[in-house]
Amino acid sequence: MCFKINFNSYGEKAIIIDFKNNIDKNIYVAWQSELCISLQKEFHDILEDVVFSFSEITLFFKILPNRVHEKKISTWIKNFSLTKQHILRNLWEIPVCFDEVFSEDLLVKSENNSITYESYISEFLKCIFEVHHYGFLPGFLYLSGLPLKLHLPRKPTPEKYVAPGTVAVGESYVGVYPQKSPGGWNRIGRTYCSFFNNKNNPPCYTLPGDKIKFISISLDEYQSQIDKIHQNNIPKSSSFEIIY
Repeated sequence: MCFKINFNSYGEKAIIIDFKNNIDKNIYVAWQSELCISLQKEFHDILEDVVFSFSEITLFFKILPNRVHEKKISTWIKNFSLTKQHILRNLWEIPVCFDEVFSEDLLVKSENNSITYESYISEFLKCIFEVHHYGFLPGFLYLSGLPLKLHLPRKPTPEKYVAPGTVAVGESYVGVYPQKSPGGWNRIGRTYCSFFNNKNNPPCYTLPGDKIKFISISLDEYQSQIDKIHQNNIPKSSSFEIIY
């Protein structure tokens, strides 16, 4: 893995590592996630938390960081990048009901044309998405891999209430709302699965680099399952290996 990194202070006890490279960030999202996990373990005595986004990693320190810490961490990252990584991730199969009662926004975008509406869902179900990062809400996954023809612009006026389990599209990303909240993404379906439980460790069972495949279910199946499912329900998955 070849890259340049810059260290930028972020308040008194945080440093942002800016990865200066031009490769597609989706190529190494699992590697970047594994780097964060490894940094947390290696420097557990001085690091409170490690969080990554598109091209940055933020280190939250327990102490006031200095140049010595930066140099030590920089050297460690460069050595890590030269080591061959075998990273285990999962493909999750998420049941989703695409009944019109859960896809108000897609109906609007389709101008109530059933052919356009059904064509979108059909193409959407062919996709396999990648967990890119978390954001917005605890357990809200930003899923990449949506074809350009399926992109939907964010709504100009967000909804005040979006139900838990809502599958939605915002520009090039797909997300699943883990709890009720306001939201400006386009609702296209709903699942009874939950991605987040703050009683678990870790609270979110998916990792960046995991794959997501949505499976269509009927409204009857959704309704029969929703009352039986509790927060720590884990959907079907199969593992695969990524080598860097």
